[in-house]
Amino acid sequence: MLTQEANDRYTRVGPGTPMGELMRRYWHPVAAVSQMNDKWTMKVRLLGEDLILYKDRSGSYGLIEPHCAHRRMNMIYGIPEQEGIRCPYHGWLYDQTGQCTEQPYEETEDPEARFKDKIQMKAYPVEVKAGLVFAYLGPQPVPLIPNYDVFAATGVVRDIGYAELACNWLQCQENSLDPVHLEWLHV
Repeated sequence: MLTQEANDRYTRVGPGTPMGELMRRYWHPVAAVSQMNDKWTMKVRLLGEDLILYKDRSGSYGLIEPHCAHRRMNMIYGIPEQEGIRCPYHGWLYDQTGQCTEQPYEETEDPEARFKDKIQMKAYPVEVKAGLVFAYLGPQPVPLIPNYDVFAATGVVRDIGYAELACNWLQCQENSLDPVHLEWLHV
């Protein structure tokens, strides 16, 4: 049996925790592409962080903190643009890196203004692979996403299911790696 302290060390995955720092060094699936077929934004919770996954009008994905850097508007209501997402409150436009690329009226008022260049939201790299959207929350340099055989297979039908489980990552792993419990618990 684990002590409470050891259990917390292994299961807490928020920023700054030992397991959180380790797990941030890997790509994680955050959504099925099909979940974004009929919407532009989606709330995501990954490694203890609340985030917004979005798809812009070019079909590219971005993963950003949930609130605009200006007035903290919830970006779940963000407006997809050709490249990036626009805050619905004052119209600030952010690209996939979280950089503010446009502030309406800034250049109208002062063509030399560059305040937008100083505005940065927290954002994480995302990649689409085999019908899934993956995110990387770790330090630079960003590693290549693994090209597992199941991702590269051709002539196959992929059936991607998704579920939200009310448990921590370690409980899922324990169940997956413990086939003996099947004959006793699930029979």
